[in-house]
Amino acid sequence: MNHDEAARLLGPYRDGELDLATCLNLEEHLAGCPLCQQKLEGEKELTDLISSGIPRFTPSPFLKTRIQARLREQESAGTTAAMNPTALAWVFSSVAVMVIVGLAIFWTQQQVPAVVHEGVADHVRSLQVTHLIDIASSDQHTVKPWFAGKLDYSPQVVDLTSSGYPLVGGRLDVLDHRDVAAIVYQRRKHFINLFIWPSATETFHGRLYGENGYHILGWTKSGMNYLAVSEIGEKELQDFVQLIQNQTLDSRLGE
Repeated sequence: MNHDEAARLLGPYRDGELDLATCLNLEEHLAGCPLCQQKLEGEKELTDLISSGIPRFTPSPFLKTRIQARLREQESAGTTAAMNPTALAWVFSSVAVMVIVGLAIFWTQQQVPAVVHEGVADHVRSLQVTHLIDIASSDQHTVKPWFAGKLDYSPQVVDLTSSGYPLVGGRLDVLDHRDVAAIVYQRRKHFINLFIWPSATETFHGRLYGENGYHILGWTKSGMNYLAVSEIGEKELQDFVQLIQNQTLDSRLGE
């Protein structure tokens, strides 16, 4: 094996892609060629350097839940549990989009408060264990009094049925190391968890976050934290929050 042939085979040799006979011939050449030895060593060092700088990503604990949610949507639309290839490709395309979104968030180094991660986890858990609501009612005057005696504050509950976000009910949850009110709304087949709890400081600044296919919008107003979590689109969640803020302001002005 001459020098030029050996130089072309260094990459495949480094990656373990050569057959045994070719490997033996190349190694025989390397034993007597310091230049090829030096080039091979340099390529190995460059490969190791690049590999060490690549970030590693752990699969999200919510990925399984998102796939299951997509499957449930297919079933509710009248499809069978055994999805056809086209539907299956659609599901995995959706998962791929979620992964890309997650990577984009990582590379922009978005600083997400820990309580936002907690809110997403609570939202996912409420859907997984079918513990979405403790009090089922579309009447705000039924849901709001239910929290009396269960919390050391009274959460504001508004009805947005006429705007396309009907009230479903409420439940107790744990967030930010304390018991909080979770007011649940619906948007078509999706649910919105609106967490409300007192805050001594301004925890949120009206910022929209994204995590594992979910959208989260938090704000702090008049000593209360609000955190809305759902898989609906960004614009729909922003519209929902604007409705909540307007209704909450109106109700306070009327007090």
